[in-house]
Amino acid sequence: MECWVGGEPANGVCKFCGRGVCKAHVKEMPYLTVAYPGPKGLEGLAVEGVLWCGICRPRPEPVRLDFLETNRPG
Repeated sequence: MECWVGGEPANGVCKFCGRGVCKAHVKEMPYLTVAYPGPKGLEGLAVEGVLWCGICRPRPEPVRLDFLETNRPG
C-alpha cells in the first residue's frame, strides 16, 4: 500500500477513511470508541493519537442514518 499523499510506502491506515499514510504525512486525532448514558449525562471513551490522513473530514456532528432503519409492520 502507498501513502495517499506522497506515494511513499504506507506505514499505517487512517482510522476514519482507510487511506494509507506514511510517517511523514500522518496526523493524529482523538477517536471516540463508545458513547453511553452515565450519571452525569452522555459519556464516552476515546483514544488519543489515532492515525488520521489529514485529508478526510470526520464530521463534528452526528449524521442521520435513516437508510439503515427498516419499516416493519407492527
